[in-house]
Formats: sequence, C-alpha cells, structure tokens
Amino acid sequence: MTVFFGVQAGRQPGLGRLRFHQGDPMIDMRNRLIDQCGKSFLVALTLVYATALHAHTDYPPPEDSSPSPTLTGEWNGVRKQLREAGITIEITQIADFMLNTGGNEQGGYFDGLLFPDINVDLSRLMGWRGASFNISAYVIQGEGITTPSGLRGYLSPTNIEYTPAVTKLAELWLQQEWFDNRLALKVGQIEGDTNFNILRSADFFINGSWGWLGSWSANLPGSGPTYPNPVPAVQLILRPVPPWTIQAAVFNGSPTGNDPAGNANGLRFPLGQGALTFLEFTYEPDGGEEDTLPHAYKLGAWYHSGDFDSYTTRVTGEPRDADADDPPPQTLRGNYALYLSLDRPLWYESDTRSRGLNLFGTLTINPQSERNVAHWLVDAGLAYTGLIPGRPLDRTGIGFTWMEMSPDYAAFIRTIDQPEEPDFAIPRHEAFLELTHQAVVNPWLKIQPFFQYVVNPGQNDFPPRSYPDMALVGIRLVISL
Repeated sequence: MTVFFGVQAGRQPGLGRLRFHQGDPMIDMRNRLIDQCGKSFLVALTLVYATALHAHTDYPPPEDSSPSPTLTGEWNGVRKQLREAGITIEITQIADFMLNTGGNEQGGYFDGLLFPDINVDLSRLMGWRGASFNISAYVIQGEGITTPSGLRGYLSPTNIEYTPAVTKLAELWLQQEWFDNRLALKVGQIEGDTNFNILRSADFFINGSWGWLGSWSANLPGSGPTYPNPVPAVQLILRPVPPWTIQAAVFNGSPTGNDPAGNANGLRFPLGQGALTFLEFTYEPDGGEEDTLPHAYKLGAWYHSGDFDSYTTRVTGEPRDADADDPPPQTLRGNYALYLSLDRPLWYESDTRSRGLNLFGTLTINPQSERNVAHWLVDAGLAYTGLIPGRPLDRTGIGFTWMEMSPDYAAFIRTIDQPEEPDFAIPRHEAFLELTHQAVVNPWLKIQPFFQYVVNPGQNDFPPRSYPDMALVGIRLVISL
C-alpha cells in the first residue's frame, strides 16, 4: 500500500522535481506559486511536528488492548495469524520534503520510498530448525535533490533518493543458524550497507554517508553493494563469546556485473567484475537488560579483487594526464580499505539506562591513492535519546563528515587544459554538517526535521566543479503501514 503525502509518487514532471527558472512571466508565476506551496507545506509539517512535541510518547494502552504499531492495523487478524505461522510483514513509507539554497540550483524537492519487507521463520513455518528467509522490495518515488539540483557530490543528502525512480527487488536471502545462533550462514542477494559498519546511534540520520561511507561509494565500481543495488553474496557470522561478533562476506564486485543492461529490476542477479570481500570484528560490552543505548567498537576491512585504472601512469610507464587517454592508463589489480568505528554512551540520565547521550564515529582510509578518487573519510556525531522531558523515544542528533580526496587524483585533474574548463576545481575535500530531531508521534508515525550544510558539493563530476556551498532544510515522514 502506497501513501501519498500531497505529492504524487514517481518521476512525472514537476512532482519529484520543482526547479525555478527565469524569463517567461507565466513560468515565473508558476514557479513562485510552487515555491510558496512547498514552503507552506514544510511550515504545516513543522507545526504538526511542534504540536507532537507537546505529547508524551509512553503510549499507556487501554486495559483491553495495546496501540497498533502500524497504521493499517492487524488486517482483520491476518497479520497475527501470519506471525503465529512465522511470517512477519513490515511495510514502511518514507517521504522527504526539502528546500535548498546555494549549490548549483535552488528549489524544492521530494523523494520517497515504499519498503515492503517479509521475513519468514522457517522453523515455525515448516520445522526447518535455525533457518529463516527474507525478501524485500524498493518502490522509489520522486527524483530527490542530487540530480535535479545539479548537485555533484559523493555525500548524498538523503539515504533514500535514487535516479531513476524504479520499482525493484531488494534483498533476497536464506539464512541458516547453528549452535544457538553462534554461527550463521546467509546466501542470496544482499546489501553491504545493512550488514557492515552499522552504528545504531546514527541509523536515524538522513545523509546517505551515515549508512555506506561516501569514500566507499567514490572508490568502488558502481558505488558498491549499497542501496538500492544488492548483489549476489555469501555472508558468515560467528559469535564465539557473547561480547564478540566476527563476520565476513563475499559480494559480487559490481552492482551490474558483466551485464550491459545492468540490474534495474533487481532480478538479473549480476555476476562478474571481481569480488568484494568484507571482514569485520565487533565488540559489544554487555550493560545489562536495562541498558538499551548502543555500545560497540568495530574494526574492519574490505578488499576488491577487480581491475582499477591508475591516475598516475600509462601502460607504457609514462605519466598520465587528463587531456588524452592514448596510450590508455595502466591497469592495477585490487583495492582495499581499512576502517575503525565506535558507538558508545557518554552519559545516562539519572533514573534510567535507556536515555542519554551517545558518541559515534568512523575513520576509514584507502591507502592506494593512485587508484582511488577518495583517500580517507572521518565522521563523528552525538545522538541523544529522550532529550525532551516526557518523550523518551525521541532522538536528537548532530553529525559531521569530512572526506579527503586522493592526492594522486588531484594531481591528475591538475593536468586538464584550464582554458577549456574554466570553472573546474582541483579536488580537495567534501564535507557536511547535519542536525536532526526525530519525533515519535505514535507507534506508527515519526516526523523528522533536518538541516544540512554541504561543503564543496561539486566533487563528483569530471572534472570537479567549484559550486557554492549548499544549505538544505527538510522534513522526513516515516510511516509504518
């Protein structure tokens, strides 16, 4: 079931993309009207959000019932019957409404995602002990902000935008567990961003780099196995002792594989272009059942076995420049990254272990500068659960990310004939600051205003462009259907 929030889903003209032009008086009048409507809609959502903040979210249920966690309820008991049989159906609609200043172009923007997810406990359904099955899909709506605004950045302002808007199969996997869940094997079509470097304190932030680091998107073929492009993979999860988890996975090296048609519908299961292998160690101290704030330390690495072009050398051994590719660049085998992450409580409120302040952050580096666009990335942030009295489920956050571009890639760009590309920029860095607050209005609705300030948003172009910094405000709605 799709829910529309005043903006029709899909890529129809003027709906996912509200751009402002000058010249024709009628067009100017129309765009001023659209601008005012967009601003009025954001103001209305803000008022709803402000009103929601005055409500408590403990949800004391009536004596004979409990509040439904979904808007559509139990479907006349069908959902309960399915759960008892081992089948859990979750459907989530997310919608972002945004306005920006600065950058390349200004305007109002929309993106949306309908995400149906079905998880099957095969032990309950058919007696297959320790086995589970998952299938999900993406129904992507609107155009987001990156493409229609002419933004050319690696740090995508939202984690649900994608162009073109498509409907496709997402993850599809079978998992088998052994030894009381100490060992698990997962096989199927899997995303890397839902399994590795997961920081629970940052999972409600809006920018896409909090889920799959921007430097990984910049350096891996097709941005790697991230939303909305899962790939064939095998994942092994080992929990030798309670505080420790060790997991490894081998993903196909490219979201499109060797298929020129790509994998637009998610049903082609691409193979080819090497393999991407992840290894991650996680340590999670046990704070007791009442301690619900995230606490984890992660050390990981990935290695890609495919071929990468050198930014420094031609096949002849001569230095490479950007104005000619004859002879072609030297082919380099393999690429790798290292990363270290933390997510830990800094302070608890006096009367509970479920509300307080968390610190989170990640440092990652791709040491082989001659074959990468990005060299290293660092992010850090603070997340407070229950900051507003009487609202223990709300989350408030501030986060910052800095991505440094590769020095060899910068030297390569410097060889461009400047008179022919007068507005190009030497790659330096890309960064953003995000502030957000997620208000849990009721069990099935979250309203989340956010602000981002993006620095150097023209790095993901060839050559990079010197666009002004961009400020972005928006509101996200999350509805459990």
